[in-house]
Amino acid sequence: MESKEKDTYKIWQPLALSIMLALGMLFGYKMNNQDQSSLISFVDDEALGAVGPVEELIRFIETRYVDSIDREILTDKAIEAVLADLDPHSVYITPDQIARVNNEMEGRFRGIGVEIFYLDDTVNIINAIPEGPASRAGIKSFDKLISINDSIVAGQGLKFSDIRKMLRGDIGDELELKLITSENQEKIANILIDDIPVSSVKGGVMVDEETGYIKVDRFGANTYREFMDYIQDLTENHGMKNVIIDLRDNPGGYLPQATNILSQLFKNKGNLMVYTQGNSDKKQEYNSTGKSFFRVDKISVLIDENSASGSEIMAGAIQDWDRGVIIGRRSFGKGLVQEQYDLNNGGALRLTVARYYTPSGRSIQRTYDDKENYYSDYEERYYSGEFFSEDSIAEGGSKLYETMRLKRPVFGGGGITPDIFIPIDSVRFEPIYGDIINAIPQYVFKALAERKSEVTKSEILPVSKEIYLDYLNENKSAENATYFNVYSEDIRNKITSSLIKNLEDEEAVFNFELPLDEFVIRSLEYFNSSSKLTDLIKK
Repeated sequence: MESKEKDTYKIWQPLALSIMLALGMLFGYKMNNQDQSSLISFVDDEALGAVGPVEELIRFIETRYVDSIDREILTDKAIEAVLADLDPHSVYITPDQIARVNNEMEGRFRGIGVEIFYLDDTVNIINAIPEGPASRAGIKSFDKLISINDSIVAGQGLKFSDIRKMLRGDIGDELELKLITSENQEKIANILIDDIPVSSVKGGVMVDEETGYIKVDRFGANTYREFMDYIQDLTENHGMKNVIIDLRDNPGGYLPQATNILSQLFKNKGNLMVYTQGNSDKKQEYNSTGKSFFRVDKISVLIDENSASGSEIMAGAIQDWDRGVIIGRRSFGKGLVQEQYDLNNGGALRLTVARYYTPSGRSIQRTYDDKENYYSDYEERYYSGEFFSEDSIAEGGSKLYETMRLKRPVFGGGGITPDIFIPIDSVRFEPIYGDIINAIPQYVFKALAERKSEVTKSEILPVSKEIYLDYLNENKSAENATYFNVYSEDIRNKITSSLIKNLEDEEAVFNFELPLDEFVIRSLEYFNSSSKLTDLIKK
């Protein structure tokens, strides 16, 4: 039995690792106004000496070692070894990584602005980002990429990663692309590489007459402005009174962006939203300004095990002030603040300088005394049953606090525990089910491309049934028959959702998916009931 459970867990493990790497690089960034031209400028020259022992050691190795060595690799390893004894989120960013990491934080990437699939040894265009270089050059969905700058890339057995590199470059670089349209017409597109803005707030729609929904993917440089644009539209043009803020899978980002949003959700001036403090970092409080521009009555915040840092700051403040209800699963548990310092080699050090604390004084940070256990937290949650049962949430050893107004018990030291728990369907951990679901987007895209004619909005549901039956006939086997039988409605809904993503806009996707979302359903039930926050306390 134990062996089977570990095999089952493999579907989650790669995802957890990738999330951990992303979290370590992305969230908890303070973004202060301190001059960060070079880390060396913050260190006493006398303390450094003429040549430090690490530099001296590397020089000896470089000049006297029996074999040739790569100085840069050796230096990187030395830095990583030093940071290994610190917390899990103090990281060294290499010169090769720095542009990508900074672009992610600023909410942009460099390229031509397309979403692509690699199907049948050919790059297929899923979507050209509106107003991006590719869109301006006339590239459309279902176009197939044949060559890049006279280098044929279709049908050559090239790695997808190599083709993607060929589509990148410096701003202003020109690419000549040859494509085949869905009507089998050849076309040439000359495109200049540019910075492509990426929204951190992915949508804002109404889910009933009084309730709006806003999805925040991360806290980038423009998140507050994007959030406020949606709040303004939903309140002024659609009559929104209550709001669902979706922070699931949000790894955090810039701290001030989270606190600025929080300040808009509190009417009073001077409410403590969060404070930070470290050994060399003085206590800094972030308070509400009392300048909320739009009235919001009831609030629910959606979180899960991947909600971290800025997401936990928002959820923690809402919960501590009894301002709204937290729905989902226990959050990641990351309460450390980083500042970034540029290094002379072109890289950067992202160093933890403080911890953050919620208004009640809670530190959300999980213990990291044992690094191995820290990185296997998702596995622990799986085997303990926490993903599936509220009674299994690991609050043992966590310090108990009280909320500010209603004096409800809340826990610190291990993430934000939700007021309303939503379990994961255990089938998500089954590899066979994962294979069935993960294959849907490419299958749907290919099926649409083969139709040769544009599918109208009114055709989506009939087409979803048609594609479902085709998908069923092509993919159903004796091994996975149970999943197709039991989860036929779920599979068909995911096919429909994928169709909408290819044929309509983000709002249409939300309008289809949200009424099926258990997190949203429970939010609406709470908003529409006479329940009070005090009723959520475990008896």
